[in-house]
Parts: sequence; C-alpha cells; structure tokens
Amino acid sequence: MRIFIISNRLPIKIFKNEQGEMELKRSEGGLATGLSSLSTNYEKHWIGWPGMSVENNRDKEHITKKLLESNFHPIFLTQKQVNYYYEEYCNSILWPLFHYFYSFVEYDQRYWKAYKEVNILFARETLKFIKPGDIVWVQDYHLMLVPQLLRTAVPDAKIGYFHHVPFPSYELFRVLPERAELINGLLGADLIGFHTYDYMRHFIGTTRKVLKKNAFLDIISLDRRKVLVNAFPMGINYKKFHDSPLLSTVNNYRTQLNKTYKNLKIVLSVDRLDYSKGIIHRIKGFEQFLKNHPDYYTKISLIMVIVPSRDKVVSYAKLKLKIDEMVSSINGRYSQINWTPIYYFYHGFSFEELCALYNRADIALITPLRDGMNLVAKEYVAAKRNSPGVLILSEMAGASSELTGALTINPNDIDQIEGSILEAINMPQNEQIKRMREMQKILSDNNIHNWASSFVRELIKANRMNKLIANRIISDHTISVIKKKYQGASSRLLLFDYDGTLSAFFNKPEDAYPKKEVLELLVKLKQDSKNRIMIISGRDRKNLEEWFGKTTVDIEAEHGAAFKKDGIWHEREGRVHWDREVMKILRTFVNKTPGTKLEIKETALVWHYRGVDEWIASIREQQLINTLILPCSRLGLQIMRGKNIVEIKYPVYTKSFGIKTLLKNHNYDFILCMGDDVTDEDMFKTVPRTAYTIKIGMISKDARFNIPDQKDVVSFIKTITSQTTTCI
Repeated sequence: MRIFIISNRLPIKIFKNEQGEMELKRSEGGLATGLSSLSTNYEKHWIGWPGMSVENNRDKEHITKKLLESNFHPIFLTQKQVNYYYEEYCNSILWPLFHYFYSFVEYDQRYWKAYKEVNILFARETLKFIKPGDIVWVQDYHLMLVPQLLRTAVPDAKIGYFHHVPFPSYELFRVLPERAELINGLLGADLIGFHTYDYMRHFIGTTRKVLKKNAFLDIISLDRRKVLVNAFPMGINYKKFHDSPLLSTVNNYRTQLNKTYKNLKIVLSVDRLDYSKGIIHRIKGFEQFLKNHPDYYTKISLIMVIVPSRDKVVSYAKLKLKIDEMVSSINGRYSQINWTPIYYFYHGFSFEELCALYNRADIALITPLRDGMNLVAKEYVAAKRNSPGVLILSEMAGASSELTGALTINPNDIDQIEGSILEAINMPQNEQIKRMREMQKILSDNNIHNWASSFVRELIKANRMNKLIANRIISDHTISVIKKKYQGASSRLLLFDYDGTLSAFFNKPEDAYPKKEVLELLVKLKQDSKNRIMIISGRDRKNLEEWFGKTTVDIEAEHGAAFKKDGIWHEREGRVHWDREVMKILRTFVNKTPGTKLEIKETALVWHYRGVDEWIASIREQQLINTLILPCSRLGLQIMRGKNIVEIKYPVYTKSFGIKTLLKNHNYDFILCMGDDVTDEDMFKTVPRTAYTIKIGMISKDARFNIPDQKDVVSFIKTITSQTTTCI
C-alpha cells in the first residue's frame, strides 16, 4: 500500500553550493518523523513545493531527479504564486484569522485567485501519481481545497486532512468571503483531524452554519458519504528528546551553560518570531516579576530564543523592533556588573544546543496567545529526563489539554505570568519531578509515531465506512432488479413513511402537505389490484385522513395508535391523559427556546425544534431529555429522538403494529418499505428479510438500501412501478 503526504513544503532544504550547483538537505521535522515511523508495509511518497522558486528547466530536472530517489515529488511554483498564494493568502489572511488576529488580515481578491490556482495545481500533480488503494494525506491550511478536488476526480479514494493550526469559531471564520468554498474543500476528505476537541467543535459548528450540513457527534453527513472529524493531538519524537541528555555533545553544551549561568535560576522561552506567540506579554510579565521581587536580582534570568521568521513583513518587523526595545530597556534598568536579566538570542539553535538548554532550564515559560499545539512545551518536558523543572504553559496552546502537570495560565494576564514564575521557583523539587514524570508518561504514549499511525488507521476506517455507504446506495442495477421483481409479483405490499420520505421536511410541520404528484402516484398505485399500500406516520389521525382519505390507501397514525384498513379506522387504546408535570416541562422548554413548538397528539407529545439554531437546539434537546427522564420513567413513557423532534409516547405504540396486522395471514411476494427516521427502524425489522427496505438520507444497519436524497424518492417509486426502463 502507498501513502502520499501532500503538504505545502517538502521536508527538504535546497541551496546552491560554492560552485553554484543545487544541493538538497533533508529536514527532519515532526511530520517527516511521524511518516517515517509508519509501518514498512507502506510505500511512502511526499508531494510539495521544494521551498524556492526555480525558473531554470535544467535545475528543475536535476531537483526532480534527485528528489525521486527519496520518493519526493516537487511542485514548482512561480515567484508570483509564492507571493500571492503563500505569503499573502496563507500568511496574511488565513494565518492571522486562524489565530484570532483579524485586524492583521490583508484581503485582496487576487490572493484568493492564486490560492485556488495553486490548490488546483497540487491536486492535478497528485492525480498523476495516485492509484486505486493509495492513501492520500493532505496537510494544513495551505491546501484546504485539495481534498474536494481529489474526491471529484477519484470518488472512492482514501483521503485524509490534518489541520495543524487552530480552527476559529464560526463568528470569526464567517468573515471570509470564500468561507463556503474552503469548508466544502475540506469535506472532500474521509477524515479531518485537529489537535484538540475545541478546534474540532468549531469546525463542525461552522460547517453546520455555513453549508447547512447535518452533523451528529463526530460525523458530518453529506448526500452520498460521511466525513469523520476527530482530534489527534500531535506528539513529538519522545525517545529522541528524552534520550538527548545521554549524548556527549548535549552534555558538553550543558557543561558550558552551567559555567555561563552559574548559580542562576534559568527561565527559558523558545519561539518563532510571530505575533501569536505572546512574546510581548511574556517580557512584560518577567519585567513585573523583577519589579515586584527585587530579592531575586542576580538569582534569575530569562533566556529568550527567537527564531527569525518573515521579519521583512511590516507587522513582523514592528514586533521585532518592539522586542529589541523592551529587552534593551529592561536590561538597561536592572542589569548589574555580573548579572543580565534577559539573554536574548535572535537565531536558531542546533538540536543538541536546544536540548542542552531544555535540560538546564529550571522553568520553561511557554505563553502563546493562540497556538495549534506548541511542540516546544512537549520537547522541554521530554528533554528534562530525570531532572526537576517546571513548565508554565498558556491555556491557549493546544498542548495544555494534555500537559496537565503544567502551571496553566492566561497569557494575556501579566499578573498571572508574574505569579506563575514565583510559584515555579518555590515549587518543591519532589513536586516538580512528580509532575514531570506524569507528563512524560503522557508524551511517551502520545508520541509522533502513534499520532501518525492512529490517524492512518482512522482514515482507513472512515473510508471503509464510506464504501459501505456507497454499496448501500441504490444503484441503477438494483433499481432494475427491484423493478423486475415488482412487475413479476402477484401480491405486493408497499409501505411508506411520510415526513422525510414522500414529503420533504418543512420548518412548520403543517406546511408539509402532500403535493399533487404524490397524491396522483398513490391513486395510480392503488388502482392496481395487486397492490396494498399503507402510509405509516407519527402524525395524528385527523391530519392524515384529511390529506390521504380520498386516495383510499391504508394509513397508520401516531406510530400505530390508530390505523385505517380497507377504509375503516381502528384504535388500539382510548385517549391518553397526559401527566401535568410532563406537560409543564415541555411548555417550559417551548417558552425558553424561541422557534420550537409542542404538538399534542392523542397518544404522543412532540417537541419540534426544526429551524432553531443547531447549537442551542442540541443543548435544549439534551436538557429536555435529562429533565424528562425521571417523570417518564415513573409513568412508563418512552422518550424518542427523531429528526429535529423529541417525542414522548407509550412504548406499546410503534410503527410495526400496522405492518404486523397486514402481514398476518397473508403472503406477499413483493414488499417495499421506505422510511427516513430512527422510528422507521421498527418497520425495517418487522418486514421479512427478503423485503426491499430503503432508508432515506442516512444509512441504516437494518435497511438493505439507501437513497441519500429525499427528492429522489418519488421518481424512484415511479421508475420501479412504470412500464419504462428509466432510472432515477
């Protein structure tokens, strides 16, 4: 099996040597490490931009040939594409928006056009390589349109997407003019992964609001497939960092650090230059600590490592200047002959140097204002090995949900930053080691290798689910088989649910009256003496008689509480008197949830919430059920969830009752049973296994086939009952 990683950048660095020739150096980032750890059963490929604009065809050929040795497939971008797609749309629009810095967004329609153009280029190049059975794993916000582009071209492909940065709330994401296109692009994947459940929740909520898609728990339902959404907190190469103190080079660096910072408590921060990292707030917090705790002068220093990034961009250049000024000011104010409060390094460190810093530092101060995960926090914990240390971590970092042994702070709260430093200094050593070991256990289990493997496993599972759905979706061949059986049958039973099957749903239930086309179809079917037809619904008897009485079809009302057979209505029980407590609860929820209504039937109570905001509806639905559990249990009432309804009824009333009556003492050689709701599962279970059971909308384990869209139902019925051979 082959797996293709599709990312903006290939995990390589390209540079020209002294002779002016192109040279390649592999970079081992977290993603590359995770990929390399996947089972050797996978043949691994990587598709992406090599990181520089290459105009010369000879250089392109040389680079391509060299990269193919490692199964790397380059996508060459023009300098204009790099500027508009990468620097502008990705870094000046999506990055600040995803990190809640909306004021930094610099929108221009040209950038969106370039973003689409490059995503199409990535998809087109990927399609040259992938074959049936291959796995495609798309990485991050640079390529949000690629999953749907690939899905359109290869409908059954195994496609996953992982979002490495935060996903914002709907209120922020909605400002993007192309919000629908971006969300739709991601829904081409079988599996969408995020670092945390918060990001996952934001994405699902945004999908509901932007595209009006149905979602239940972690599954988004589309017309003919489902998208699984889950959280996969990205790990690190734990063993590599945990064992780093055993390396002689790391030990040598640590020895140097001990000499340089002798008798000092070291507070360490490591960041890329970015406004999302909370660097200014951190400096202010450390300055306030010095101001309020002069007894720690000459005893503590902050080592601040900032890796250069985009410092030619105005906002980044201003940030760099501000940092320089603040550090100079603090050092000028507090420095003594043998003590510097802040050691500021504006360059990257080697792996060995960084691990030595991690191991030596008494405190790691990681305070991003917003961060998808933050692997530095995890690297610090791992590299401490058996040494004491304290991690101070922003609650806005994805890693905070895992690293529960950290001192968690609000990065906007300068007082809290100051207080956490003091708490860390005074934390007993045995408590430090205890917390470190707890976090190290978590990181050793949730490492980069397990992250990659678990995502791929879930992706295969999600794709298998979609293949099952595809197999259940009624095909032209199946329609032909059903049609042939129908035409050859001498005694047929046709069972139809109404709302969501013969009729679409409406915000107001009374607006779902049968259309002329449906009534004419039922009359025509009833004229065939071989057919017995029953409409089975949760609606009340009066409503159904008014709508279908003239068609002379059989009717079952209120889930079997009453049924009409051969023109005569039969009732199972007398009128039910509803408990006052239950009625009061339902009316209370109607009053406090605008847009909902209570329907009182003879044998059921129905709380309707169609058309209500999905977020508040989901909360109210669960609250209502929790409130009803005790009184309903006491009264022997059943609480049922349906499509945008909660129904309370006695368990003796089910949709299977009328069907059992029709099946009794009669053998049908053709049975068709169609429904869309959980309440229709009773019908599917009641009819013989040879019946043609069809679920509308979402698939059912009890129905043999599926029609994804309600609007195809009537045309399907017409097709199988007509004398022509047309299909829906």
